[in-house]
Amino acid sequence: MYPHHFNNTSNASFVADTNTHNSFLHQNNSFLVQQAPFPPPLATNATLSPSRPVLLPATSIGSSLDTAPPFVRAYPPILGSYDISATVFLSILDALNVALADPAACQAVGIAGEGLGFVPNEIAQGAALGLEVAAGASSAAVCYIRTKRLLDKMNREVFNPKGLHMEIKKDEVIMETLGCTARSIDPLERLRELGPYVETLSFDVEPPVKQTNVLDRISAKQTAMKLSEKEKEKQKKLAKREQKREKAAEKYNRPLDSIDQNYNSGAESLLEMEAKSEKLDNKINDINTKADIKLDGASPSKTKEIEKRRSKDLAGVEKERARLLEKRDKAVSKIQKKAEEKQEEDKKKVAKLEWLVIRNV
Repeated sequence: MYPHHFNNTSNASFVADTNTHNSFLHQNNSFLVQQAPFPPPLATNATLSPSRPVLLPATSIGSSLDTAPPFVRAYPPILGSYDISATVFLSILDALNVALADPAACQAVGIAGEGLGFVPNEIAQGAALGLEVAAGASSAAVCYIRTKRLLDKMNREVFNPKGLHMEIKKDEVIMETLGCTARSIDPLERLRELGPYVETLSFDVEPPVKQTNVLDRISAKQTAMKLSEKEKEKQKKLAKREQKREKAAEKYNRPLDSIDQNYNSGAESLLEMEAKSEKLDNKINDINTKADIKLDGASPSKTKEIEKRRSKDLAGVEKERARLLEKRDKAVSKIQKKAEEKQEEDKKKVAKLEWLVIRNV
């Protein structure tokens, strides 16, 4: 919603680097949580490579009509070599997430005027840029102005003097700049796929301090509630799909792991046709077995009659198979079309994903 408007400076590119020494791609934890001691250790010698930026994804993909979702709370240890501690960075990140919050939610918890001043850090305190914008401005406009002011100030006072720059970019720009692609539309899974090309993040960070209970209230009224609802809906869908997979495995006598993870009506239709095809195979075997038994000791005339009957019965089964194959081809074509449509929908959806980027100037 905002990132491509934020930065008018030269768009320094960072070329994809396949060195994985700073990657969390190989971690076993599916939630990308690094089990590091808190606070995260400061990097001492390493510096940010032009080819390996810091990327923090938004917690979800926002709608073009909504204010932007907050960014994940994590700390890039590489910033330690620039004397930017976890406390300082997270204070800035928390202030940024407040700036992105729906103004209505902010007003509901009594944040106004110098509302960002709650952040208990001298640097982030300077980010109190005024949450009040011209009356009548839309939520999107308010968030855009607040966020731009905050980014400008933080770059001027914190990042630029250290040769760094913080900005917000759309997913499409990130992929193009890195020269790679990611398949998942889940922000954290997408981040995992980009592991070889980005700096390590530590998710083992301290939560917002108690003095910043404004953040907690905003989360309760907006961010956490939305994310919780989305997560509940996601888990509900996954549970329902898993139940369908289990029923299908039992119904069609298949191992559960052979049932498509993304089991749906299309997959069920194919399974049903596969079961019917197996029944036709059994029917052919029965026809041949019965005919062979009858042929044993049969006279020439009787043999001719038996073979004629066999041919007729087999022809009938083959007609059934032909109709089934035609039906299957149509089903496969329909499934492929839906998959292409879904892929296009996902592509449009993930294009709205925003990333917080820290790169070399």
